Amino acid sequence: MFKRLILAVVMFSVILSSSVFASSGDTNSQDTKSGFQYVFPFSKVRVTYPRDHIDYPATDVEGCYAHVLAPTSGIVIDAETKDIWDEKLDVPGTRGGLTVTIHGDDRVRYFFSHLGRVKVTVGDRVEPGQWIGVMGSSGNARVTRCHTHFGISRICPQSEYKVLQGEIWPWRFLDAWRSGINKSPVSAKNRVIKESPAACELAAAQS
Repeated sequence: MFKRLILAVVMFSVILSSSVFASSGDTNSQDTKSGFQYVFPFSKVRVTYPRDHIDYPATDVEGCYAHVLAPTSGIVIDAETKDIWDEKLDVPGTRGGLTVTIHGDDRVRYFFSHLGRVKVTVGDRVEPGQWIGVMGSSGNARVTRCHTHFGISRICPQSEYKVLQGEIWPWRFLDAWRSGINKSPVSAKNRVIKESPAACELAAAQS
């Protein structure tokens, strides 16, 4: 009887451990199933970011002069190195000032604006953690505050800026990356595409 009780306890422990392991493995596979590496895209200066943003999903990261890094591997598809924003005209497409746009190998687009310095050029291949710019006050940040606007979105086939600015709330990914968790935004990007498949065309029509 005693031996049977011992055996039952051991079997229960094994099953419980297996269930916990499988559950944690499933969670990790959901976050990292794309197989790409992700890093927290700010260094040198401690930064903060809110859990909200006006009008659309994005975040304004604060920590003046922080180094801005590539969050994952990809190609620099756009790098604006001249600040042409005019406060009197306030043309929407120029409000970001100095910007860097990366098309990740994960087929997700990463957008950084209001930079004070850009360290990459169009066509450059970047790797996770590569220095791509410095946080600054370009564009309409000249009249607000030093910060970097960070947006995550789908990759659109045409030029537009509304989707570019962000369509996935980024703070949960920033939190994970800062903690060393390799959380992928691929699933979140796929969900917003499914929910609004014509977003690129609609945004381009309004530009």
